[in-house]
Amino acid sequence: MKIISQIMGGLGNQMFQYACARAVAHRIDAQLYLDLFWFENGNRTFMLDIFPNINYSISHPPKSIVSRVLRKIDLNKINYIDEPVHYQYSYWSEIENIRNSAHLSGYWQNEKYFSNITSIIRQDFTFPELPSYETEKIANKIKVSSCPVSIHIRRGDYVKNPVTNRFHGICSQEYYEKALQIIVGKHKDSPELYIFSDEPEWVKDNFDTLGYPSHVVDIPQHKDSPYHDMHLMSLCRHHIIANSSFSWWAAWLSGRDGTVVAPKQWFAEETMKHYNPSLASWITI
Repeated sequence: MKIISQIMGGLGNQMFQYACARAVAHRIDAQLYLDLFWFENGNRTFMLDIFPNINYSISHPPKSIVSRVLRKIDLNKINYIDEPVHYQYSYWSEIENIRNSAHLSGYWQNEKYFSNITSIIRQDFTFPELPSYETEKIANKIKVSSCPVSIHIRRGDYVKNPVTNRFHGICSQEYYEKALQIIVGKHKDSPELYIFSDEPEWVKDNFDTLGYPSHVVDIPQHKDSPYHDMHLMSLCRHHIIANSSFSWWAAWLSGRDGTVVAPKQWFAEETMKHYNPSLASWITI
């Protein structure tokens, strides 16, 4: 048997798609395949191969096949399963009915899809070694800090693309200030801020750190290797994440038993306002 996952989007999306398929494959003892056809048109870059521990094969399903929502299990064929639109970013329990080979297409952005194999997913998503002295220096600072807080400020297409902006929106300065106040109120040590963004220059010119010691992580080599930023973020104890799967994973992979603050409104789009992939243990504001 085989479980095939269509991989698409940025690194955070790819990780959710892999994790969901990995859990299904593990449950039914199937081999894991990744469908990379989405990247053939130059859409983003496939990045899961940076993780040295993951194990998969490449699959290229016929282009003419039309995916469909799972209704019942076909014992003899691969089922082409689309994540139901009204379940996007929430948990679709019918995925538990998969007992045979299947091709999964969707975002699957909910921890419940892989919560039964979290130790396996953490092992699979072990980062490669940090690439330079400059990066290692930041990592060492984070490790010795008594209260390191990662702050993710997502801009890029969230700001520049009108369609993306209307759908996602961006987190306000007020959100970050309130989130920081929550962390300060919960922990006795003074926070040391490590700020990550796809527009670090904008952050340097515009973001108010409220006077706390701060470092805007701006390493040119990371522009084509964003997983190094995710790695550094995951080393922090506390996290103020954006409405972004990228910082979601950084906080989830941290494992340092700190405080995570996430935006209560994950999407600006009115019809999506009740969707939020944050964990129950996280604080949403």
